[in-house]
Amino acid sequence: MVLLENGLGMPHEYWDWVCDALPEDMGYVRYNRPGYGLSTPSPRYGLEHHFALVQELRETYVADLPLVLAGHSLGGYLIAAYASRHPGATEGVTAVVMIDATEVNHLRSSRRSDMDRWSHQSMLMEQVWAVTGLSVFSPALNQHKTYRPEINRLYTSFLAHPRTWALTFRDYRDAMTYPELTELDVPLTVVTAENNQGDNAAHHIVQTRLAALSTRSRHHFVDGADHESLLSIKPHAEQVAEVIAGEPPTERTGSEQQQSAKNGPVAGNAEEREKELT
Repeated sequence: MVLLENGLGMPHEYWDWVCDALPEDMGYVRYNRPGYGLSTPSPRYGLEHHFALVQELRETYVADLPLVLAGHSLGGYLIAAYASRHPGATEGVTAVVMIDATEVNHLRSSRRSDMDRWSHQSMLMEQVWAVTGLSVFSPALNQHKTYRPEINRLYTSFLAHPRTWALTFRDYRDAMTYPELTELDVPLTVVTAENNQGDNAAHHIVQTRLAALSTRSRHHFVDGADHESLLSIKPHAEQVAEVIAGEPPTERTGSEQQQSAKNGPVAGNAEEREKELT
């Protein structure tokens, strides 16, 4: 069984290709956090409330089955934070899979930067477009409609709801306060998009730091993928599903550095880049 944790402001439908590629004997739980999509809104939010929700999902749908915890983007942080900070969370957990996950220290370092201001403005404008109905014609994500038609329709409808963007902005600001992850006492796989936007080398080093959270870890790059296409492009999602369903690492195996046709070599001097980011 695998429990799938969505990224910031994302619907559970965007796991569709991943779920489709999982083995027939592997069940999954995917869901929308309170207030997103058709889920019931709640005034309570934050890490402790989220941990309680994940625990409730486990008790309701997983019971005593072996469980993989997997999350994309901010969901990668949330699922790892649950495993490392919630009492008894690792009981029955066979592995954690962080898929192009957010590192909160790196997120906090961007506060009041051009990127942070752009994020604020984008979320505000998306909310305005949702209110006016214009977001249906130019959705912020899944612009190329890469899922099955029904999933594309549900995804567009999700993004067209003003509440989606109000909650996304709230959760973005809340994530700035989350504590740093220190260690994970479970097998860990970090899946990284090889061809991300922005500073690719810096992104890869941040992801490598996440892989160091566990002494039983591996770092898997999906060649040619970006942050969104890891789940939205079927061949990339199939690789993610293969990692989720695969045998968990038994020791720290390091990372495979690959090259992007667009951005050239991944990292020059990794130690120097690490110092720049800390």
